[in-house]
Amino acid sequence: MNVRPTPGAERAALRDRRLVHRVRHGDVDALRQVYERYKDDLLTVAMSLLNDRHGAQDCVHDVFVQFATDPTDLHATKNLRGYLLRCVANRAKNQLKRRQLQPVVPGDEPDCANDGDCPTHRLMASEESTRVFEALAQLPAEQREVITLHIHGQLTFREIAGQLDLSINTVQSRYRYGVEKLRTLL
Repeated sequence: MNVRPTPGAERAALRDRRLVHRVRHGDVDALRQVYERYKDDLLTVAMSLLNDRHGAQDCVHDVFVQFATDPTDLHATKNLRGYLLRCVANRAKNQLKRRQLQPVVPGDEPDCANDGDCPTHRLMASEESTRVFEALAQLPAEQREVITLHIHGQLTFREIAGQLDLSINTVQSRYRYGVEKLRTLL
C-alpha cells in the first residue's frame, strides 16, 4: 500500500528541508524557526515521558543544543519533526535511566501544575489529566514511549516503527498493551 502525502504535508516537508539546509550553513534565524515550530510538541512528549517540567525543558534544550552545534549529523531531511521527537524521546529515556541510578530525595516531585507557562499546563490543570499522567508514568518505558509518540507526537505506527527500528507489529503490540494497562490503572 503506497500512501501519498497531502500537499500540505509536502509543503511542510519542503519547508523543513530548507530550514535544515539553512541551519547546516549556520543560519541562527532558521534554528530559531525550527525551535518555535516544534518546541511545544517536543515539550509535551518530554513531559509525558518524564513527568517532570524542568527535566522536560532540559531535555528539549539539550536536543536543540546538539542540533545547533552539530547540524551535519542531522538525518532529518525527510521528517524533521519525527527526527526531533525521536531525539527528545531518546534523551528522556537516558534521563530516566540516570534517575534510576540516583537515590530518590523526598520533596523532588514534578512541579508542572503550578507553572502557567508549561506547555502541558492545560492538560495537567484538571484532575483527570493528572491521573492520566500518573498512570502513564507507571507503564513500562517501551509502552510509554510508543503511546506518547503516537498520541502526543502524532506519529503513525509505521513512523514510530521506523524511528525505533522495530517491526510495526511490535509497535502496535506495545501500544495495545500500554493502553490496556492504562485502562486498568484508570
